[in-house]
Amino acid sequence: MPGPRNPIVNAGCTANIDAPAVEIAMPAYNCAPWLDDFMHSLLDQDFAAWRLLARDDRSSDDTNHRLLGWQSRLGRRMAVLPDSGVRNLGVIGNYNAVFAATSARWVMSADPDDVWLPGKISRTLAAMRQAEDSLAADTPVAICTDAQVVDGDRRPLAPSFWRWSHMNPSLMRKPRRVAMESVALGSTMMVNRALLDVALPIESQAAYQDWWLALVAAAFGHVGTLDATTILYRRHGCNATSDPYGHTLFGVLRRTLASPGAPRRRLEKVLAPAAVQAAAFVTRYGARLNGRDAAALRSLAKLPTLGPIQRRLAVLRHGLWFASASKNVALFVLV
Repeated sequence: MPGPRNPIVNAGCTANIDAPAVEIAMPAYNCAPWLDDFMHSLLDQDFAAWRLLARDDRSSDDTNHRLLGWQSRLGRRMAVLPDSGVRNLGVIGNYNAVFAATSARWVMSADPDDVWLPGKISRTLAAMRQAEDSLAADTPVAICTDAQVVDGDRRPLAPSFWRWSHMNPSLMRKPRRVAMESVALGSTMMVNRALLDVALPIESQAAYQDWWLALVAAAFGHVGTLDATTILYRRHGCNATSDPYGHTLFGVLRRTLASPGAPRRRLEKVLAPAAVQAAAFVTRYGARLNGRDAAALRSLAKLPTLGPIQRRLAVLRHGLWFASASKNVALFVLV
């Protein structure tokens, strides 16, 4: 059960419970050890006009009990959606259920094992408003930020998620680049209603919900990146995503020498979900994509089935590049 803490309504903005400016979508699964840390960090925000929507996907620990305890404390500022009563929906299904329950103009996604840093909501919302003001009405927009990477006990692993994952946000705006890898880390994201109207439901073939949302935004609107660290991104044994192949060039060389076939296996592991997601994306949105983007995504969808020469030609023809030079060298050498 949650321990004692400061009052619910913070300084900086008076909460409107019936019409919150921002809704926070938080799917949960076996996250009991970390949930209280997240909730306390949410209450410590300087922006209070939010409402939290959570859903437990039939956890085997006491996640649901803890969520209900927080709901009892927060009242109308938090809703716990019912589970299916039958089976797990999985990551994508759980996100679809929570996103579908939102109605606010702006929606943030949250992973309950992370910790939000002070000012996260207000800074991200300011970037969202600035982006919307510069774009046509009803343009789909996604805003994402950087994060500090920590271990399960919040010990620092890397000061920047983007550098840790060899990501250059300035290069990741066009659909063909976002289709290869996503700059967006779900728990740093804010999306607007226009984006959710186009993106939902997220296809079951999507690699991750944040990647799908970023790809929709890149194809039909705007992906904005805020160069600020807004969360502690916790890495532990239950994470769904893999660590980068190597945090440094020395780390890459060491792993390659230890297992010469590992780089190719890792590349195939990265390309496979990207290809499946691209196929689903073109199937759903192909008629709405411009010709170049549609051709690039169709080529990516076929990439794992092509021979070595055809793969390299496809990468060159359609600009199917990663964000970092080292990744692209590996892509062209090993593909």
